[in-house]
Formats: sequence, C-alpha cells, structure tokens
Amino acid sequence: MDKLIILFQFVFICSVLGDATYYSSYYGLPLTASQVAAYTSNGTVANCTISVEACDETEARRIDGTCNNLNYPSYGGTRTPYYRILDASYHKKSSSEFEPRLSASGTELNLTRKIRTSIWAEGRVDDEVLTSVINHMAVFFATDITNTRDTTNYVTWRPYCCKSAGKNDYACTPNHVPKDDFVHRFSGIRCLNMTRPLTFQTSGCAPNTTTPLRIVDATPLVDLSPVYGNTIEKARRTNSGGKLVIVTVNDRINFPDTSSLNLLLGINFVGIILFWNNHNFIADKLAEVNPCWTDDQLFDTAREINIAYGVQMFYYELMATLMGKENLIADGILSEDEGFRDLYDDTKLPQIALEYPVVLRWMHSLQDGDLRMYYANGTYKSTFPIVDLTSNTDFLKVNDTMDYVTQGFFRQPTANSNDYIADPDIVQRGLGRLQRSNDIMTNDLAKNRYFGFKGYTEYRNHCFGDSITSFDDLSDIIDVERVTQLKQLYKDVTDIDLLAGIWVEKKKENSHVPPTFYCLVKEQLERSIVSDRHWYERESRPNAFTADQLAQIRKVSLARMLCDIGPGVTEIQPNAYELPTTGNEIVSCDEIPNLDYSYWADNTKCTTSS
Repeated sequence: MDKLIILFQFVFICSVLGDATYYSSYYGLPLTASQVAAYTSNGTVANCTISVEACDETEARRIDGTCNNLNYPSYGGTRTPYYRILDASYHKKSSSEFEPRLSASGTELNLTRKIRTSIWAEGRVDDEVLTSVINHMAVFFATDITNTRDTTNYVTWRPYCCKSAGKNDYACTPNHVPKDDFVHRFSGIRCLNMTRPLTFQTSGCAPNTTTPLRIVDATPLVDLSPVYGNTIEKARRTNSGGKLVIVTVNDRINFPDTSSLNLLLGINFVGIILFWNNHNFIADKLAEVNPCWTDDQLFDTAREINIAYGVQMFYYELMATLMGKENLIADGILSEDEGFRDLYDDTKLPQIALEYPVVLRWMHSLQDGDLRMYYANGTYKSTFPIVDLTSNTDFLKVNDTMDYVTQGFFRQPTANSNDYIADPDIVQRGLGRLQRSNDIMTNDLAKNRYFGFKGYTEYRNHCFGDSITSFDDLSDIIDVERVTQLKQLYKDVTDIDLLAGIWVEKKKENSHVPPTFYCLVKEQLERSIVSDRHWYERESRPNAFTADQLAQIRKVSLARMLCDIGPGVTEIQPNAYELPTTGNEIVSCDEIPNLDYSYWADNTKCTTSS
C-alpha cells in the first residue's frame, strides 16, 4: 500500500505539470493519460476515475461536488472513498478474501436473522412524540450523501442469490433463516436475498489484497443531489425562469419529472418532491424581486438557497428533534448565535464515515409500515403499505392522494422503538412485491458485518472510554433483560455487533436515540461542517449570504415548507417532526415564520418587456 501511495504521489507531480483533469477516485490524485486509457480499456473508468474541470476558488458549489477542497479537487465528488472511524475488522481466509469477523473463540457469529428476531418482536406500536415525516426526511438526507447501490444490486442485478446460481457468485451473501424461525418455520423460506457490498476492490480500482472500501454514488456533502443530480443534467431544468421540470397532476399538484431520476424506494420520493417543488417556489419568489434576472441567475440562486434551506432544516430541526437540541449545542454541532460561524478546516476532506450509513439504519426501528392518509381537518382516511411504494411512486399521483399523504406527514406517529417491536412489513416485506420476503433490519445487521466493523464494545471505548470486558459491565447502559438476551446470542461480550449493541442501548438523555448512535452520528455531522468550504453559515465562502439573508435562512422549518408547497396544507404545528401537543399546537400557516425573499433583490434598475 505504501509503495502504491508513493507511486501516485510521483504521478501527482507529473500530472500537475501536465494540467490533468482525471483523478483516481480511490487515491484522490491526478492520473496520466496512459492511466486513464488503461481504466478505459478494462471498462473501469466510470468507477475508478473522476473528471475534474480546473478549479476556481471564487466559484459557487459545483453540482458534481468537485473542487470543494482546493487541495484535493476530486474529494466532494461522487465515487470518492469513505473513511473509517475505527480500523476494519475482517476474517481473512486469504490475502484477498475479507469475510465477516469471527467470534472471540474463533467460531462464526450467530445468524443475523436469529439475532434480529430475538431482539425485535413484530407488531405495530405508535410513538407518542415523533411524526412519520422524520423517517421520510431522514431517508432523503441519508441518500443525499450515502447512496451505495446495495438494494439495487440484489434486486436488479443479482435477484438469484437464494437460488442455485447464487452459490457460485462471490457477490451473493444471502441471510439464512433458521429452521425454528418465529415467522418462517412454516413458510418454507430459508434464505433472504442480499449481496456483498460494492467496493473499489471489486470494481477494479484498487488491489483486492487491500481492505475493502465502499463505493458511493452520491456526493458526500448535503447538497440535495437527489434533486439536482451530481452531473450537469440540463434535462432536469426547464431553462426558463430558473425552474426544474415538473409534471402537473389534476391541474394543481406538481411532481418531479421522474424520467431523469433513478428511483427504487418510494419513501425516497417524498423528500425529492418537497425540495424539487421548493426550488421552483424559491425561483418564483426570486423572479418577483429580480424581474430582469436570467434563467441561470434564478436557477443558481434558488439552488443555493434551497441547499441552505435543506441543511438548516436537517441540522437545526430534524436532528435537533431526534438527538436533542441542547445536546447538539453543547457539542458544538449547532450554533446558539444567529449570525455567521466559520469552522472550515481544509485539512479535513469532505468524506462520510463508513459507520454513518449503517448506524443510521437504527432508524428502521422507528419506521411504521403504513402510510396513513388524513383529510385536511385531521380526520383519518385510509392507509397504504409503504413497502408497496417500491418502484410504484405513481400511486402518489392518483386523484388527491398527495393531499392526504401530506397531511399524514405531520399527523401520523412513527413506530415506537422503546418497546422493541418492529413493524412486520419492514422486517418481512421490506421490498414489497420485488422480493418474496425481505427483512430490512436483518440486512442492516448483515451489512454491519460485511462492512468490517469492530465489535460494539470497541465503539463504546472510542466514544466514552468504556472498558467493557464482561456482560456485567453493560448493566448501566443496557436493561438487564436485554443483557440476558445478548448473553444467549453472543458467547463473549466483545462479539456483540455494533448495530446490535445500539439496538438495545438505553436512550441518551434528552434525546430519542441511543448514546452510541448519537456519538457516531455527531462525529459525521461535525465532519460535514468543518470539511465543507461552501457551508452556508460561512461569511467568507464564495457567494456567501449577507447577514440579513442568513437571518432569513434561520427561519427555515418543515412546517413553513409544507405551508408553501404542500397541497392543501393551511394549518400545521410549528415543529412538524413532533406530534401536535401543548406548546406545539396546530396553527394557521399565517403564524408560521416566513422567509422574506426581498433580501435577495439586487436593486439594479431594469425594465422588462411588456
């Protein structure tokens, strides 16, 4: 590995002199023409290289994410590597075979399906605080930065992993169902489809003797790439008025043009719909105060505001609700000051921790399998199984369905994770009609292993300095009955999987999440702030907001967004991520703080043709 890095450093020096535009996606260093030709000839150029136009330190955030870090221009683009919070832990059968770690005694760990069904019963219990939209938006923001193609791989490319063909395919790693399974003991189902993670090594970008590292299709910073894409795609733009292409249903409800989107999971579509329409709403507001602006001016500024809108909402509302606002302020993730702040550090590369997307999957415990629909007066109407939205997003376009679904965003509770009861659709029908059976939470635990994470106790040590050497050491952080379960599932306390440990932890004070979830997610939230040269709170970034403009961005809320663009929404509670209650009563949209777009008027005198 060291020799390879030295080689690429030599190539870097030579390529700078030659003004190279192609970079190695794995190493982040420029490539020579002959190296690019080699990748092209063996069909790996798409995954293994990134084309970067010359950087301009004064330009705004690029759609493809490149040139965010001027010292490492390719980082911030798609297909750039994750980093690991802790070193990998694999069982190496040979120099090129990386399999899930073994137990402390050298035996294989218990089946992931067995562990999942032992910890999580199945049923439906409503949460008393959180609304269902927190799941919709969390999924959207997760796919903004962590789209890893795993589901597409085993649904579209390798649907046969539980069949005889899968036995000879190295990429197939299905989850086996024990004979005494609580659900499938009589169904005959003994296998649940899943594939090995796609890596730089399996894609031919790095030697297969190096530690596997995931390939991610998304840009690694929150930039609403599910809406804007990560390449310059004019197909998404109307090229008029700064707007994105829409399809209007029933002469009043606007949907994204899905012909340019790669949609599999229907729940993803919710965030895309909202931010797509929010872009066009912002573009219209900008056009009102800047009647002579060009299409590009309107589009670029609307995109800049929309991204800031999303980041403000994600950090200061969604994650503040989930993880505790005071907790995040105390840890420096959120600012108490309404003004600018600049934490940028160009030595920190814009990357995602590999642990982050897996830890976020704890939120599947909050996922209700039903999409409940309500009338505008709050009366319940009907339900639709969320899993049946998979590859079926047109359901939302039928009649007034989107009106009813939107009401459900802020009226329907999430599932309640406190009772260790998982929704049956999530753990039995996770992909709807596309798979005979799919247990999303079992897959989550299996991915934990195939990503090569160390055990739960190692992460407790990293986060809190805990030295856990016996199951008795868990008594302060996990309820005694759950510790008893862990003893039955794992022979040694160090065997416990990271995600399994997070599943059973007591919640962090003043939050809805387990402490180790909080710790690892907080690390990523901080990394995303300090590594983003275009972070919206920075006064010195290119095209920075004025103090007055930033003050308007501080008013952002999901409630305001739904009032502005949600079909039929005329009243809502101020914090739409929490159920209506005392102090968060449903009020008229007129009472929800509004952004004043006149602060983006350029005040130049112009005339428009009548």
